[in-house]
Amino acid sequence: MTEYSGIRGTRVKYLSSDPTLNTSTEGQVWYNSTTGTLKSLVQIKATSSSGSLSTARANLAAGGSSSQTVGIVFGGTTAYPSTDTNATEEYNGFNWTNGGNLNLARTYMAGFGTQTAAVGAGGYDYGVGNKAEVEEYDGSSWSEVNNLPATNRSQGAAGTLTAGLVFGGDPGGVSAVTLEYDGTNWTAGGSLNTARKYLAGCGTQTAGLAVGGSVGTPERSAATEEYNGSSWTTVNSFALGRSSLACFGIQTQAVIASGATPGFTTAIEEYDGTNWTTSPATLATARKYTSGFGSGTAGVIAGGSTPGITAATEEYNSNINAITPAVWSAGGNLGTARYMAAGAGIQTAGLSFGEETPGTTANTEEYNGSSWSEQNNLPYAKQKLGGAGTQTAGLSIGGTPTPPSVNTEEYDGTNWTAGGSLGAGRYDISGTGLQTAALAFGGLQDPDATEEYDGSAWTGGGNMATNRRSAGSAGTQTAGLGFGGYVPGVGATNATEEYNGTSWTAGGNLNNVVQNAGSQGTQTIALSYGGNSFTTQTEQYNGTAWTITSALGTGRYILSGGTLGVGLAIGGADGGGILNATEEFTDGSPAVVTASTLTTS
Repeated sequence: MTEYSGIRGTRVKYLSSDPTLNTSTEGQVWYNSTTGTLKSLVQIKATSSSGSLSTARANLAAGGSSSQTVGIVFGGTTAYPSTDTNATEEYNGFNWTNGGNLNLARTYMAGFGTQTAAVGAGGYDYGVGNKAEVEEYDGSSWSEVNNLPATNRSQGAAGTLTAGLVFGGDPGGVSAVTLEYDGTNWTAGGSLNTARKYLAGCGTQTAGLAVGGSVGTPERSAATEEYNGSSWTTVNSFALGRSSLACFGIQTQAVIASGATPGFTTAIEEYDGTNWTTSPATLATARKYTSGFGSGTAGVIAGGSTPGITAATEEYNSNINAITPAVWSAGGNLGTARYMAAGAGIQTAGLSFGEETPGTTANTEEYNGSSWSEQNNLPYAKQKLGGAGTQTAGLSIGGTPTPPSVNTEEYDGTNWTAGGSLGAGRYDISGTGLQTAALAFGGLQDPDATEEYDGSAWTGGGNMATNRRSAGSAGTQTAGLGFGGYVPGVGATNATEEYNGTSWTAGGNLNNVVQNAGSQGTQTIALSYGGNSFTTQTEQYNGTAWTITSALGTGRYILSGGTLGVGLAIGGADGGGILNATEEFTDGSPAVVTASTLTTS
């Protein structure tokens, strides 16, 4: 088996605990000797769609502090050129629900605070003009409070209800004015260094961030300024100048997304307190006149103009992940080397029966997670059979020698007894499910046929779309999976089909054609491993698509696996002969690091 040091030329570090997880350790690989796991570090940045707003709108205001799962939006424009809304919506991390309406419908408002303590300040009332009105939200209703000193719209904002900040805007041109709010009154703060409108803000009253905006028509700004509670300081600009954008996070870890460039953009950039970097992730919907809330690692972008008005909501996540990679490791050897066998059970309670050794055998062995032990044999020798069930309730299905067998045998953990007969004799048949609810499909003699077992008798099910034998199998009688195999007259296939208890439908294709592979799992978490010309390749299915994962240590084909669990490769053959080797699969398990341990640079 290829070793990491042979690939990289460097030995893996042995550590008793994981290192501090930040981008300075990104790409590192280490072995945690306490947990006995190999780990590596990657940073994942991605956007994903979430529940749409009830009211599609642009030019909306938002609050939500640093939470991705608790936010609020209010006001905005529902139809151009002149339809304002007073609607409020609250976000729970999945969906939006309606809250209490603003007293005054308006657009281009400044918004800050949280879902239960939000502030909407200023804005624009079509047909009337700029507004100075301010309203506070208590989680259910809005109340009017002290006005801004002057009318204004298109301002940036940051902070909380009792320590808020609004800055810039369009009182009739671009503005550099900053106002601080203490929950009751507005007082003047330090002026922005760059006067602008349609800018965004995030952070707190004493550590605020002012980003982007328009400094004229059509000039878009990439300027960034930091506020310390009394004055603004110009710091490094971001890459893509834009206005009407969303900003979320804090002064030392912030994200900007969307905006007018003057066109519509999907671009996202991240700030680490010094520098901006362009994220590899982008929004699915290019937009401007949008809003956002959340932290510098987990934010929400809602609404906007596309140029039509949208209700689309997207979440952005940027996390450092400690990855435990998927891996195959050696298990205990079979007592008898074999191939063309059937398997059942799970990784710590496996069952292997039948097969060729090279003569056809009735041999049965049980696995306890570390070693195999001989058990009572099948009533007669057979190979190329299907398997289903568990170690204490196993099922042997069909097989050969000639003629193809219709026989089914049931295992109770000690002895095999005869079960109900298949409708047609078949070998190279695939099986999955439980002893009392099994599924058998494909095989030589009737390669598209499906049969269902109820613990005593077999009945016909829906036919497969692709004739095949020696296919991989996983899942249950009502949620089955068939993949790969040999198609008569064609050869090996990568086709996957899913069974719902009645009929088969196409699933995602394997990345490579394969037959005589090991297989096991469920319809949404399945493995295909080995097969063909003694390959080591392993693929994993997530219910939609197959991905290539950690390779077997020993390339082999005509091997068997379990049925219910994910992780046991038993016997088989390679170029040198028949094998007794067993391998166990451990799936990867990423652990997302919290924002408190994350730095981006």
